[in-house]
Amino acid sequence: MIEESERRRMLRAHSIGPKMVAYLEEIGIERLSDLAGADPETIAMRIDIALGRKHMNRMGVEAIGNLIALAEREAGGAG
Repeated sequence: MIEESERRRMLRAHSIGPKMVAYLEEIGIERLSDLAGADPETIAMRIDIALGRKHMNRMGVEAIGNLIALAEREAGGAG
């Protein structure tokens, strides 16, 4: 389960809303840092599989990319 503080951090990424955060939770992503270094297409495919249908379009993949970029920026600032 994604903690509220992590949910707020994720929602700061461009084009990320509550539904996308729920999809990430569905595939086991619990922290923004879980996404650092991830591939947006792979995350989108995992979401599609979890939902049992093709759901993620190009805009969804781009939104995931924005979230991954945020995760990587924050990871870089932590060191």
